[in-house]
Amino acid sequence: MVLIHRLRQFEADSRRPRTVRSNPVEGVEAANPLGRFFKSEREHRRDHAHGRIILQHLFDIPAAVFEAVGKDAALGGLDAGKTVFLDTETTGLAGGTGTVPFLVGLGYFTESGFRIEQFFMRDFDEEPAMLFSLREALGRFRFIVSYNGKAFDLNLLAARFTLARMHNPLERLPHLDLLHTARRLWRRRLGDCSLASIERGILGFVRQDDVPGFVIPHLYFEYLRTGNAGSLDAVFRHNQWDILALAALTGLTGRIFDKPHEHLDHALDFLSLGRVMENRFRLEEAAACFLRALDHPLEPEEREEVLTRLGLVWKRLGLWEKAVPIWEYGVRHLPFSPAPYEELAKYYEHGLRDFVKALEWTERALERLAMLVELKPDPSLEGDRRELQIRLKRLKRKLQVETSEK
Repeated sequence: MVLIHRLRQFEADSRRPRTVRSNPVEGVEAANPLGRFFKSEREHRRDHAHGRIILQHLFDIPAAVFEAVGKDAALGGLDAGKTVFLDTETTGLAGGTGTVPFLVGLGYFTESGFRIEQFFMRDFDEEPAMLFSLREALGRFRFIVSYNGKAFDLNLLAARFTLARMHNPLERLPHLDLLHTARRLWRRRLGDCSLASIERGILGFVRQDDVPGFVIPHLYFEYLRTGNAGSLDAVFRHNQWDILALAALTGLTGRIFDKPHEHLDHALDFLSLGRVMENRFRLEEAAACFLRALDHPLEPEEREEVLTRLGLVWKRLGLWEKAVPIWEYGVRHLPFSPAPYEELAKYYEHGLRDFVKALEWTERALERLAMLVELKPDPSLEGDRRELQIRLKRLKRKLQVETSEK
């Protein structure tokens, strides 16, 4: 009975006169075999600057750099001319099958500039037509860039294509999600890595009269209820800014990974990039970033982290002549850190096989660790203490064997 009631209600709704709705911005009514929807296009010059970043500089970056930017080998051939920058505005922020993207923006480079196409459904019955044309448009590209698209936008569009019984053109495209790149580079300094925060703090672009993202679903439902599109021009503008920010941020992150010393100027950014390079086994580049971080003001704990990581990188490279001075500097300037003492103990034990010196540095490391625990009790330090005690016992045994052999 419930199903029959719903079917009758749907039939009654379909007969109800449709609200006449105005178009939100300048554009055209587009048509295809599945119906009609609204579409708007806008083109910027290639040398358009979004904040302090000129869009066309993206073409100056070696494509191979983007493998590191996105931590994905498939992005190593990223071609700016065959890349689409995608952002959606939706009926909700939680995702799921009940959430619908009512506005999908695509940005891409043309021979003459940077074009933004916006696909908009004026009512829910226009979704199939919008998705049909969107699928055709996406079929022209080989790479896609988003911001949090892996968790939200692309999953949402995949669900809508599936419900519409259409092939999902996004599943074949290598995907650069800049949210993850931004977090790796700037979370230490900015904390908030929302696109608006990155745009303001890194790209140098401040939006004027922008509509908050959480308000956008309400504005769309108000448009469906009243037919008045007056407030939706701000939503279209918000979407355009997001796409321009994606293109600018792609160019900036590419330049940073290509030539960090020319495009970074903050100690924490060098530290963050150094950690990225270290994790990617690009150790010489990591060391260069840590050295540049030391050229800038740092809090004591930050300087300790940089020195510790720098020493470990030199060690992994087998450059003991560089690593040992770093640890000796740490002994002089990081009095409560046991790390440089322990590394010197390892060096004397395994590198020089000087067990007496190694024993001395291990004992001093235990003393510093005890001081650290007294100042700042931390249960996790118990593991460090056990490891040092094991090293101490092993060194004493080695000394006994060495003495007996003499």
